[in-house]
Amino acid sequence: MDGVVLTSMHRTRIILCFLLFSLAPLTAQRTDHVVLVIIDGARYSETFGDSTGRYIPRMKALSALGAVVDTFLNDGVTVTNRGVPAIWTGSWSVPVPSGSTQYMLEPSVWEYYRKDSGADTTQAMYIMKYLTTPWLQSYHAEYGPAYWPWYMLQGSTDADVCANAVQKIGTYHPALCVVYLADVDHEGHSGVWDNYVRAISTADSLVGVLWDFVQSDAALKDRTTMIVTNDHGRHLDGIANGFAGHGDACQGCRRILLLAVGTGIRQAAAVPGPRTIPDIVPTVGTLLGFSTPYVTGTPMSELFTTTSAEPSPDVPSGFALQQNFPNPFNPSTTFRFSVPVKSRVRLTVHDILGRTVAVVFDGSCDPGNRMVSWRTDVAAGVYFYRMDSFGLQGSPGRYSETRKLLIVR
Repeated sequence: MDGVVLTSMHRTRIILCFLLFSLAPLTAQRTDHVVLVIIDGARYSETFGDSTGRYIPRMKALSALGAVVDTFLNDGVTVTNRGVPAIWTGSWSVPVPSGSTQYMLEPSVWEYYRKDSGADTTQAMYIMKYLTTPWLQSYHAEYGPAYWPWYMLQGSTDADVCANAVQKIGTYHPALCVVYLADVDHEGHSGVWDNYVRAISTADSLVGVLWDFVQSDAALKDRTTMIVTNDHGRHLDGIANGFAGHGDACQGCRRILLLAVGTGIRQAAAVPGPRTIPDIVPTVGTLLGFSTPYVTGTPMSELFTTTSAEPSPDVPSGFALQQNFPNPFNPSTTFRFSVPVKSRVRLTVHDILGRTVAVVFDGSCDPGNRMVSWRTDVAAGVYFYRMDSFGLQGSPGRYSETRKLLIVR
């Protein structure tokens, strides 16, 4: 049955795109404060996709002091009420409607931080413009409302939100602060190009204001990491209504920005990726030193500075098979796995009866972290993928692991 992948019946197309990516070392340079800025709805072509940095001169300048992930993706649903919660939960769990708002099934970054640290709400803030019914975190049995953040709902513009953030950060010096800037998406939906790009430039300048403030505060300078991202992009030109809309799987909607700068972050680092939204929360957890047990992402350790005593992020400490992303998917997904020694690796997909429907990879791998993309038109349903590996050239180590995936049509 191993040859089924080659038959015309299944018409399975396999695209191998090996790229190195890094899983977190067990130790990384710690920071005392993280400021996470979410810019809603900026298309990558108007941010770091423009090599001139025309609309983002401050972030372009900050990239020389920090790291940019070149291929950073919304790998789930490219709408705001899914993308933003995925940023602060580290998963694509489906929100639960609750009256005029929604809550999440998985814990948020604030819940993880407050439970592990014992900190109060002055150390875990969520700052945004005024909303009557903001989206809620989780009611998870191990976390929940006792660990929710301090909501700061003031003002009506991104400039108002930034001013409030500067005031609150300067007063309380929170360990974890998430700042949500909504105007870019609003102006994008207006369909007026000048208003849209002006909102991007404004958001960029406000990122600069926040960074300059951090550098001017003795309690924050050299002790703070800033991460800037967005929840989704916008349609590519020529797709649907172009920049005025979003919500599909085109690369304009999927590809987004990720900039990290400050304590614990490499300088002038261009990280190829790919990385995805669920990787943000475990990255913050690694920087601040708290656990994130329910996330589906992994820490972006390739962003981190390390000491010579720490293990290289390029050589994993053991075999590992990660959850595929996206999942569920149609028609393509990506598998990530790690091998600590030169190994023979076989990656296969099986149906619920155990029959092999695809041999995704079968070959030799040098030590490292790897990625394989799989595109298929097999029937929708539950499948299992399995990694089998063993060391070569006298290297010890055998490994086998199976995980579940779901194809939707």
